[in-house]
Amino acid sequence: MTTLLDWRSCYKCQTLFFDMLPEKGDCPAGGGHKAWGFAYGFSSDATESPTQQINWRQCGKCYALYFDGFLDNKGVCPTGGGHQASGYMCAVLHDGSVETPTRQTNWRSCGKCQAMFFDGFPEKGACATGGGHQASGWTYVIDHWTDEPQDSMDWQEIETFDLVNSLRRQAGAEDVRIDPRLVAETRAHSQDLADHFGLKDQVWNGWPGHVGSDGSTPPDRITKAVGVSGFENVYSGWFSGNGAVPSPQDACNWWMGEPGHRANLLDPHHANAGMGIAYGPGVTRDGVPATWFYFTQDFTDAG
Repeated sequence: MTTLLDWRSCYKCQTLFFDMLPEKGDCPAGGGHKAWGFAYGFSSDATESPTQQINWRQCGKCYALYFDGFLDNKGVCPTGGGHQASGYMCAVLHDGSVETPTRQTNWRSCGKCQAMFFDGFPEKGACATGGGHQASGWTYVIDHWTDEPQDSMDWQEIETFDLVNSLRRQAGAEDVRIDPRLVAETRAHSQDLADHFGLKDQVWNGWPGHVGSDGSTPPDRITKAVGVSGFENVYSGWFSGNGAVPSPQDACNWWMGEPGHRANLLDPHHANAGMGIAYGPGVTRDGVPATWFYFTQDFTDAG
């Protein structure tokens, strides 16, 4: 039996989406999806049964998991038109299964857009048709893995965080620990940069990329998030056409190649950190349309 991994819940729209690709599809709430919470998985070669439904597929346009069992109804995709089936078929348990330490219930199909969404919160996310999702049909239960601080990040953010700690160990410094509050803060700043192209060029203390659209600076944002001031590294890179997508390794290479950012990354006094990545449209210096990626890492000291 094949298990399909790397499915996550989007904290903006509450839909389940495939998180393994560098870009994160299209979220009805705007921009790409952003993972949080458990990592989920499905069987790809199971059959229909009284407690299991097949015909769930990844949409190749928006990356959401949607029900593909209707010939004349492919739901509504935030990119326009209906969803477009891609990848393996997923089988999802329903009704007869109950919540356990490794299975989560309250997953429902949205009767408006056909996407799978989490119905366990009063707010119902964001539907591609407008407003919140509308629960329909069975209640599903989905297998998941650990609930750890790293679950506040997606795989690109985790990879960047791990690379930073590897570099710190090589320099004799201890690992920084994940602070989910700093993850939320760094995500918000990266998304702010992605939403306001050109903001990355505004300078604070001699460095571009650290000013928010509201005029905030790293000490402002970090203090608001965790109650103490801290330190920040930002990296921005772009790709166009079939070029390589800016990677966690690219961000770490750039930080390590610049003395101020290197000192910040390796500072032995830092104890906690968060990592946030976002992307958005922009242009190259030659005016060519491009997709820009923004990596932000915030640090706070011990105590």
